[in-house]
Amino acid sequence: MGALGRRRGALLFVVLAVAVVAAGCGGGKKASSGGGQQASSSPLKNLITAGTLTVGTELPAPPFWNGTTYDNQPSGFEVDLSREIAKRLNLGTVKFVEMPFSGLVAGQKCRCDIDFSQVTITTDRAKVVGFTVPYFNADQGVLARNGVTVSSVADAKKLRWGAQINTTGLDYIKGTIKPSSEAKVYQTTVDAFTALAARQIDAVMLDTPIVLGAVKAGQIKNGSVIAQFKTGEQYGAVVNKGSPNLQAFNQVINTLKSEGFLSTLLKKYFGGDPADVPFVSA
Repeated sequence: MGALGRRRGALLFVVLAVAVVAAGCGGGKKASSGGGQQASSSPLKNLITAGTLTVGTELPAPPFWNGTTYDNQPSGFEVDLSREIAKRLNLGTVKFVEMPFSGLVAGQKCRCDIDFSQVTITTDRAKVVGFTVPYFNADQGVLARNGVTVSSVADAKKLRWGAQINTTGLDYIKGTIKPSSEAKVYQTTVDAFTALAARQIDAVMLDTPIVLGAVKAGQIKNGSVIAQFKTGEQYGAVVNKGSPNLQAFNQVINTLKSEGFLSTLLKKYFGGDPADVPFVSA
């Protein structure tokens, strides 16, 4: 081969080399794009609606849920928590749906991916639903009409009590307070609050943060949270039994706790610590 042939050969070699490098660069860009798409996809499986975190609850429940309808939830402790979890799991939309509390803790399947309803984790409930790691600590608060005082269990025994069905508050009345008259049981917290306002009962036993929130939101007329009993309860979000997403939810909740996100929400929506309510020795 002559000099011209060598030059042509060399030129051809350079062209081919450049093409290979360009192809390699192009392949690298495609791999990077694919990796980015994988990173932005959610690790959750079998969602009710693709790309959406569907969250169940029962309204009203201020300050955990401050909106009046499921389509209108501007803020709240569990509202903000739900949205942050969705964000961390790369879901662009959050949808809130109704799930009655009594059915939820009885094991009825929720048409949701996760439910936030201030549910205390118990062994019996864990037999029929899945619980995430705890995200909130709570004790049993005494919401009483004006003029009622409770400084001992003896005082509490004399009261006409009310509680929501299937709650640990009702269990505490029956198992620890053991009042002189049988406690009245209501389907919802609103029903119990209405009975209190009508003077049909003297007090409601319910988780301290819930009754504090109800008072702060103006749901309670002529009543206040006067005491609480130490029970050391913890709230967990609820998923349907066997949900493949429990581990992913737990990882995010643990991260939010370690980052101080939950502490910030506590101060924002409760204005302080529910532990400031006086404790009564059982």
